[in-house]
Amino acid sequence: RLAEHGVAPLFFVVNQGIAVPSISRHGTDEQKQRWLPSIASGEKRCCFAITEPNAGTNTFKIQTVGREEDDHFVLNGNKLFISGINDAHQVLVVARTDEMTPGKKAKLTLFVVDTDTEGLSWDRMDTMLMNAEGQFFVYFDDVKVPKENVLGQVGGGVNVLFDALNPERMIVAAGSVGGGRHVLKRGTEYANEREIFNGPIGAYQGLQHPMAEAKALLECASLMVQKAACLHDDGQHAKVVGDIANMGKLVGTDAAFKAADAAIQCFGGYGFCESYDMVSHFIGARLGKVAPINREMTLNYIGEFILGLPKSY
Repeated sequence: RLAEHGVAPLFFVVNQGIAVPSISRHGTDEQKQRWLPSIASGEKRCCFAITEPNAGTNTFKIQTVGREEDDHFVLNGNKLFISGINDAHQVLVVARTDEMTPGKKAKLTLFVVDTDTEGLSWDRMDTMLMNAEGQFFVYFDDVKVPKENVLGQVGGGVNVLFDALNPERMIVAAGSVGGGRHVLKRGTEYANEREIFNGPIGAYQGLQHPMAEAKALLECASLMVQKAACLHDDGQHAKVVGDIANMGKLVGTDAAFKAADAAIQCFGGYGFCESYDMVSHFIGARLGKVAPINREMTLNYIGEFILGLPKSY
């Protein structure tokens, strides 16, 4: 619903889709009490730091390292494309806690780090997203993290990450559906108001049909998201939920992009004027096909784990 009113969705994807489920499912009672109430009230926000220059889809190539020392860990490394750390109070960091060994998967650990910790800094990236969707380079220079801020088991971060994937997929899909509805509403309003040859441009099938198709796809995606959410809340196995969540993410992001493309076409040249604020929504919709997991990897999942086809990557 927030995205349906034009709110940038990325930050609540990482906050509500990754950080909150990870803490609620894998945090100790003390950690839950320490972090969740303030996040739930909106008093504090938690972002997520996993992506690195050489570790995108392949998380096991992460080079940020956490070195154990006495009662704390020391983090060193770099992250990029980190959403909203400038507005966050904590950042959920994925780091390796073993030595890099060729051919061996990294042992990953999750740390909750206060953003005002000494040695933690960031720079804004020059992306073309809405300002609220700010992306950042993040630097860890001997950042000390107390052991009580380790989320889950040391070296067991993969289990925590996998548990958060389904909520993330669902929220991405839901945000895409909402964003698609927002741009489609604006497109149809303009198509009804803008007149040419003694009638509204919305009367022409060339503009009307693409928007009608986008509307149908958006509502299909919405039903898939609701189904995935029901299965998740019902406690169904992660594989059962994941099948629907991944397909919902695929259909939702495709539908959002189709809606944005059809809507901006209605505006013609005005669609590229800053005052109409359509290009930012178009770019945001296109981003859904790339992040947080790209369209091709989603298709790989569907082919291999749903259809039972051979691994294709």
